[in-house]
Amino acid sequence: MASTRISAPVRGVTLQLSRLSLRSHASHTPARASFVRSISTSPSSYAAVSSLPPPPAPNTTVVPIEERTVTATVHHFPSLEPLRLETFPANHLALPTRRDILHRAVIYEADRSRGPQRDGWGSASAKYRSEVHGSARKIRPQKGTGHARQGDKKAPHMRGGGAAHGPKPRDFSSGLQRKVYDLAFRTALSYRFRKGELLIVDNAMEIEFPSPRFAQHLFNENSWGKKHGRSVLVTVEDRPFLQRALQDVPALGWTAPWDDVDVKDLLSTQRIIIEHQALRNILLSHQTDITRSTFRPKLVDTLEPTELTDNVGWTEFRELELADPEEREAIKPGIYWQVGELRLAEAAELPDTHVDLCAELQHSAYNLKAEARRMEAEALEAGHEKEDEKSADPDVAIPALQKGIQIARLRAEQADFAAEAIECSSAVEEDAELKAAAIQEAEELRGDASKWDEVVVELQSELEAFSGEQQELVE
Repeated sequence: MASTRISAPVRGVTLQLSRLSLRSHASHTPARASFVRSISTSPSSYAAVSSLPPPPAPNTTVVPIEERTVTATVHHFPSLEPLRLETFPANHLALPTRRDILHRAVIYEADRSRGPQRDGWGSASAKYRSEVHGSARKIRPQKGTGHARQGDKKAPHMRGGGAAHGPKPRDFSSGLQRKVYDLAFRTALSYRFRKGELLIVDNAMEIEFPSPRFAQHLFNENSWGKKHGRSVLVTVEDRPFLQRALQDVPALGWTAPWDDVDVKDLLSTQRIIIEHQALRNILLSHQTDITRSTFRPKLVDTLEPTELTDNVGWTEFRELELADPEEREAIKPGIYWQVGELRLAEAAELPDTHVDLCAELQHSAYNLKAEARRMEAEALEAGHEKEDEKSADPDVAIPALQKGIQIARLRAEQADFAAEAIECSSAVEEDAELKAAAIQEAEELRGDASKWDEVVVELQSELEAFSGEQQELVE
């Protein structure tokens, strides 16, 4: 391998020669104009100079938040079909998010909700020395025993004695200015509105019947279900059917009237579905920081679900659901019978062109009347003994026969109404096989009704015979 000591001087000589040739070439080349831009702001001689218009003056006018507005979409429940756009003041639904204000409001509500009565008063209570049951006798003499002096056994350092500085029920509630709390309410609504989690509906949020399966289907179709986070439905007044349906599926969400909702509720769930009138009540009740009016605003107390109240019998069924559980079973037959009469009257007023609707109303009415008679018969059968009908004691046999006759009549009417319902549905049935099966079932029910009629006649004859014997004995 060749040594690098010999090649190093060669490389140095070659480099020096190349530099020398460059210098000699540069000395014979004429100088050219420099294209380097000078530091000065004057334009280059090669640049085209044109006059540009001055930039527009910035708009320094700031519109106050009191004069600004925001637009929200009002939907229809339960389809969530957009109905219209409505304008709200910016200081209602477009306030900046103030975490400090929201924190103060949540702490204020938590302090007020402490205690078993949720009135801010705690329930922790320890007995002081004077409250412990026991003797106040001194345990041992003051002197002469060689031990430390000791009072009674209720002293705090004795086992079973009173507490020295134990807790007592006290008020844990903290104070917060009304204006700050109202600002927190509107800030929470603004936060939800800005994130697109505030849905406003125009009509009453109520369902036709308290079905948890229907509520789950409704939530899943509108992307309110468990996968998308829980929802709170704020209403003007109590919605018993919706509330009862959501109680069985708490993972979906919950519902409450507007005056039972606080700031924490507005922030704890994923979205808020609120009735338009309920939102108006909240905004009017929490605006003391932006208005000086001393008059109480006029609030909406009720919002009827008009689409459901138009259904014949829905109002009566809601009253039944709102009744006490103990009274519900007693008034259910009367409600069923009343709704059946109303639906029959509604079917009678329909024109001849509405054949299907008339048949549907009649079918539902006769089913309700049959169910009412069934419940009345079962209520009488609960306290009826058939052996009492054969008793020789008139005080036992006569009431038993009368009750048996009443039960048989109710059973006969139940079978007749059930047959009427089947005949109404079969009148508009197009399938021949189903229509024939329905007619056969109706005939069987008519046969059952005839058997109960025979039982009524038989019991009546026994009652008349027994009454005749008793009358002869009396004479």
